[in-house]
Amino acid sequence: MALTSVFFQTMYLVLVEKSGAEDGLSSIEIMFYNSFLSLPFLLFVIIATGEFPNSLALLFAKSNSLYFLVILILSLVMGIVLNFTMFLCTIVNSALTTTIVGVLKGVGSTTLGFVLLGGVEVHALNVTGLVINTAGGVWYSYAKYQQKKNKPPKLISDLEAHSK
Repeated sequence: MALTSVFFQTMYLVLVEKSGAEDGLSSIEIMFYNSFLSLPFLLFVIIATGEFPNSLALLFAKSNSLYFLVILILSLVMGIVLNFTMFLCTIVNSALTTTIVGVLKGVGSTTLGFVLLGGVEVHALNVTGLVINTAGGVWYSYAKYQQKKNKPPKLISDLEAHSK
């Protein structure tokens, strides 16, 4: 199951990269198409699993609570910002770079979870995995930085510069 998830996430990021590069779509346009195309599948799963009536009942019951509405709006905003930045990172960099950034984010989240939430014993295997992930992410970031630093600047004519 984990390999299937990784495969589909990889294909997803590659398609986002190609859509942005080849079709010239912005992050917001890609987010719109992603939401529009995902909605029928999401609705099918919600209805097929029987979550739809329960979700509606809970939404109506909690809609009078200011705390619930604040948390709901914050969750929506965070989801929008997360998707926007992920699409932007993929368009500006590459699908691989976005994946590496995600790995480094996961290391930070896991470490914070160990420290703040507790409940999980820290073993040598856990720490080794975090160190390997961090080392790989830092190494990749350094290699990309060196590649960009050593790349000669692109020279453009005055006519091209003024037309932009």
